[in-house]
Amino acid sequence: MLKQLMATALLVGLSLPAWSADMANGQRINKSCALCHGSHGQGASGKLSPRIAGLPKEYLIKAMKDYVEGTRVYPLMVRTSQIDKFTEADYRDVAAYLSSLDLSSDEMFNISSRIGGEVDEGKDIFNSDCKNCHNRDGYGKASKEAPPLAGQHPEYLYTTMRNFKQKTRIHANDEEDDTFEDYTDPDFINLTAYLATLDDKRIVPGYAFEPPLYRPSFARPSRDQLDDKIQITDIKQTVVRMALDKDVTTEMAEEAMIAKAEEIGLKKVAQQKVSQFLARQDVEMPHLSIFQFCNPLDARLMVIADPVFSSYMPCRISMVEDGEGKLWLMMLNLDMLINSKMMPAEVIETAIRVNQQMLDVMAAGASGKSGS
Repeated sequence: MLKQLMATALLVGLSLPAWSADMANGQRINKSCALCHGSHGQGASGKLSPRIAGLPKEYLIKAMKDYVEGTRVYPLMVRTSQIDKFTEADYRDVAAYLSSLDLSSDEMFNISSRIGGEVDEGKDIFNSDCKNCHNRDGYGKASKEAPPLAGQHPEYLYTTMRNFKQKTRIHANDEEDDTFEDYTDPDFINLTAYLATLDDKRIVPGYAFEPPLYRPSFARPSRDQLDDKIQITDIKQTVVRMALDKDVTTEMAEEAMIAKAEEIGLKKVAQQKVSQFLARQDVEMPHLSIFQFCNPLDARLMVIADPVFSSYMPCRISMVEDGEGKLWLMMLNLDMLINSKMMPAEVIETAIRVNQQMLDVMAAGASGKSGS
């Protein structure tokens, strides 16, 4: 009997690490999430970049798996984040890391509404239709599988609620839910106006959020172990690179990128085939081509906000061959704009959209398919 108890205790003890989150791994994985959601998961104003920091672990895991399984559809996110290649431990680790990031006490991350609305009328709607599942304070109820609404960007909430009304998104815990069926557009706007006030109560004057820093307890993977994954450099996430899929040629990648750019409203303004140019002069070098894209109206908005942004223009993607003969697509990441607290909201929103468009172009090139 004693031996059985000791064996059971040993097995339990050995199983514990499998269920505990590796926060350093979660921090590493979050570098890919940060491409669109910011380095702290703070998101940004607008409908493209929701806040994922501080959301419940179980909700984050379910959301990621929903995208992988096609319940929620956003192929670019799956490609750039590589969540379809996650292990169960990866899901737990990144969810635990993001869930631990509490931005609600820092006034710099306070949510505000840019779309107007009547707060008092929104409060009445919330108390009538939302409070039961999402809690009186708007921070959700685990027992109802209801995530926080407080602290989420209003434009994203507005778009999401309209999707629920149009049945392009379904409540996970109640597929027959018809809460939004009779909502008018002013109802949505008023509700988001009220929700934008709910995180105000958690602000602590003078408090400044400091992200935790976790050191990995394992050796860094070698380059050949990373070849099939999107990579973010460690220098303030300055560069994003993505390997071409097997059997995708440079010609296929070029055609797919140009087609995708045209499809989403980006103009190819220049192209330099550096290695081809040098080859005509009998100078050998690994493959290097540079493609430049621009949307003139987006460029105008950003330069008016700050002429320094012109240094990012036009947006560039390089196709380069490394020393081992592997082809990569690389681009500068606009994460410094996404993470900025000083930029006007419309500029940050534009930067996120442009960043996602360029990732879309890069993903098309890596797969050799524009999707059009």
